[in-house]
Amino acid sequence: MTVMPRTVGLAVVLGLLCISLVAAETTQLRLFHRLHHPGAAQAQFSERGTLLIADDHTVTFQLSSSFAKDLFSFSEALHTVKDKDLLLYQVALEREGDAGEAQWDISSVKACHLPKSTAEAIHLHTLDLDNPKPYAIDYFVSPVPHDGACQKSSPKRSTAKSVPLQTFESFANVNSTVVLKSPRFPPLPQLTTPPVLSPEGEPVVPVPEKTFLQKYWMYIVGFLLITLLTGGGEEERPRNAK
Repeated sequence: MTVMPRTVGLAVVLGLLCISLVAAETTQLRLFHRLHHPGAAQAQFSERGTLLIADDHTVTFQLSSSFAKDLFSFSEALHTVKDKDLLLYQVALEREGDAGEAQWDISSVKACHLPKSTAEAIHLHTLDLDNPKPYAIDYFVSPVPHDGACQKSSPKRSTAKSVPLQTFESFANVNSTVVLKSPRFPPLPQLTTPPVLSPEGEPVVPVPEKTFLQKYWMYIVGFLLITLLTGGGEEERPRNAK
């Protein structure tokens, strides 16, 4: 008699735990990053962090524990890079079902903008906000010069060794903003009514609308005749009376 209530109670507790776990289930996606130069061999991606998408569409970005170490490695790699203006900082989104790096969606910014960047924006594109499954990523850093060009540093104030280290280490404190975005359709164009076609396929020329005189000339002529006839008879009566 005492075993059944305990079993039932345990089942109820397990059921509630399962319900709470399902309710608290979140979508987890990983971000990766690297430095990429178009004229050099492709470098391997390293994990940048994890995106947690809750049921209420809020997104939490958790940085990887190796983020600061990666920035230091990027700084060291700059010593051997030529044409640094062409160097790109790439962020890749690992989607559900992706089998390898070749299927990841990648967004890039110029690596030279990272030194003075204080904020980054990560836009995740999804087809349905009710069931968010990001399929693409857009990555931005700010502030950025209006022309997008890399700013040249003065050789007197800095050396080739000190600038890269200070640059990427400061980026470790960047403020991150993650936004879920759904597709937006442009307004539909206002189309005119197509012309009526004849059986031969040619546009039917509409009949020109008649003017006021063309519509009512008969009534105008009749009114003038009646006016002339009735007016002349009244003028002749006084002459006959004399």
